[in-house]
Amino acid sequence: MIPSDGRTAGIDAFTRAWTRVVTGQTVLRHSREEVYALLERFARRLAEALHAEPFAAAPGRQLGADLVAAGIATPELLGGTTMLIGRRFLTDVRMLRPDARARLDELLGAVATGFTGALIDQTVAAQEELRRAELAKRTLTVRTHTVPRNRDALLRQLGDTLEGHPRRRLGLCLINLDRFRTVNESLGYRSGDQVLGTVAHRLDRLARTAGHFAAHLDNDTFVLLVADTTGPDEVTKAADEALAAIAHTFPINNGYNLPIGASVGVVEQAAADTDPAALLGAAEQALAWAKRERRGHWMVYDPERAAEESARHALSAEMPDALTRGEFAVEYQPLVDLATGHLAGAEALVRWRHPVHGVIMPGRFIDLAEHTGLIVPLGEDVLRRACVQAAAWRAADPDRPMFVSVNVAGAQLRRPGLPAMVRAILDETGLPEGLLHLEVTENVLLDPEGLGTLDGLARMGVRISLDDFGTGNCRLAEISNLPVHTIKIAGCFAGYLKGRHAADGPDQTVLTAMIKLGRDLGLAVTVEGIETEAQRRRLLELGCDTGQGYHLGRPAPAEHITERLATS
Repeated sequence: MIPSDGRTAGIDAFTRAWTRVVTGQTVLRHSREEVYALLERFARRLAEALHAEPFAAAPGRQLGADLVAAGIATPELLGGTTMLIGRRFLTDVRMLRPDARARLDELLGAVATGFTGALIDQTVAAQEELRRAELAKRTLTVRTHTVPRNRDALLRQLGDTLEGHPRRRLGLCLINLDRFRTVNESLGYRSGDQVLGTVAHRLDRLARTAGHFAAHLDNDTFVLLVADTTGPDEVTKAADEALAAIAHTFPINNGYNLPIGASVGVVEQAAADTDPAALLGAAEQALAWAKRERRGHWMVYDPERAAEESARHALSAEMPDALTRGEFAVEYQPLVDLATGHLAGAEALVRWRHPVHGVIMPGRFIDLAEHTGLIVPLGEDVLRRACVQAAAWRAADPDRPMFVSVNVAGAQLRRPGLPAMVRAILDETGLPEGLLHLEVTENVLLDPEGLGTLDGLARMGVRISLDDFGTGNCRLAEISNLPVHTIKIAGCFAGYLKGRHAADGPDQTVLTAMIKLGRDLGLAVTVEGIETEAQRRRLLELGCDTGQGYHLGRPAPAEHITERLATS
C-alpha cells in the first residue's frame, strides 16, 4: 500500500493535471468528474506498483490496457500521459528512493506495451467480427453447393458411431488449409470461395470412394471421419490421400492455377476411451502441432505430449503467484581458478521450490518465464539477491573479492530500463561493478537492441560473459567487436577430454582452438562441465583460466560457498 504521509495530496494534484491533459485532447463519453475519478484510481495503482516489493512491471501493462478499455485510446493521449508521468509523478507522490526513476521508466515501458497491445487487439477484434460475419454468409453458400455437413453434423455422426460400441475404434483427420487467409486478402473472397468449393468437392469424392464421412467445419477447416479402424495407419493413410487431393492446383476466376497446401491433425482411439468433444479436441491439438512444426504434413495426437504441454501451461499459470510467495530460490555453483584451486566466483542459479512438485530445475520453467514476460521481474529478483550475497562475501573477506555471475535473458536485455536497474542494485548493495558478471548466450548478440544494452552495461564496468560459447550463431569474426570480457565454453566441449576422446584428435583440436581464440583476443576463458581431475589439468595446460563443473563444486545454497571460503 502507499504510505499516507501527505502523498494523497500529491496524487490529487497529479490527477488534476492528468485530467486536464486527457480532456483537452479528446472527447470522452464521461463527465470531467468521472474522468478525474477514473484517473485517480489509475494514479493510485501506479503509485502502488512503484512501491511494491518485489517490484514488477506487469501492473504497468495492465494499466495501459485499462486506459484503452476506458476510451483513452489515441497515440496522442498515450504520449501526453507518459510525458506527464515522467515529468512530475515521482515529485508529486514524494518517492525519493534511489531506484525510483528506474522503476518508473520500466513501468512506463510496460504501460506503453499494454496500451499498444490492447489498441491492436481492439482494432483486430472489430475487423475480425466483420470478417466472421461475412465469412458466415459465404460459408453457408459454399456448404449448400458442396459438403452440407457442419460441426453439428460431425458431432452427431461421432455420437452415433461411438454409442453402444465401446470396442469399436475410429479416427479423425482434421484438415486445415495453409495460408488460406492470404488467398482471400490478395485475390479476393470470390477466389477464396472457389477454393473452398473445390476442396469440399475433392474431399467429398474421396470420402464416398473410401467409405468415410466428410464435413466442412468452418471457413478453411474440413474433417474426415474414419470408422472401424484397427490402428493409426489407416487414419494416416486417409490423411495422405486428403493431402494428395488438395495438392492439385486450383483454377480460379482470373485464369490462375493456384497451389494450395494443408496440414492435418490425426487421432485414432477406441470408442471406450473418448467422446465426440474429446476426440475432436485431440485432433485440434495434433493439427496445432502440425501447423507449428510440420506445415504441409500430418501429425498424430500423442497423449503423453499433450499431458506434458498441459502440465507446462499449468506451471506457467502458477509462476506469478510463486514469485510473489518467494518460492524461487537461488543456489550458487563455484567458478574455480584452475591454477590455484581457489574460488574465483560463483554462478547464481535459480530453482523453483514448488510446494507440490518439489524442486523444479530451470530447464522446465525459464522458457515459460520468457514466453510470459515473467523473466523480467524474476531476473531482477535473482540479480538483486545475488548482488546482496556477493557483497556479503566481499565484506567477510575484503582481501579476496569474489565475483558473482548472473544469467540474463534476451527479454531482459530488450528492456530499456535494465542498465538503470543494474546501477540501482549495485548502489544499494555496495557491490563494485567489476564483481558482477552478466552471462548472455551467443544468440542474444544477434539482436541489435540487446547488443546496445550490453554495450551500456560494459561501459558501466559490469563484466559480460558469453555463455555456452561454441553452440550458438555468433560469427567468430565479430567477437573482437563485441562488449564481451569472458567466453564460457559449453560443457559438451569438455567431454572431448575424457573417455575415448581423451587422446589428442580432431575433437580436442576444436576445444584448443576456442581457448586460443579467447586468449588471443585478450578475453578470459572459462570451461563448463569439468567432471574429472584429468580434465582440469588438461584445460589448465591449454590456457584456460577458470572452470566450472561437478568436479569443482555442485550448485548449493549460499552457506556452502561461505563455508568453503572460510576454510580455503
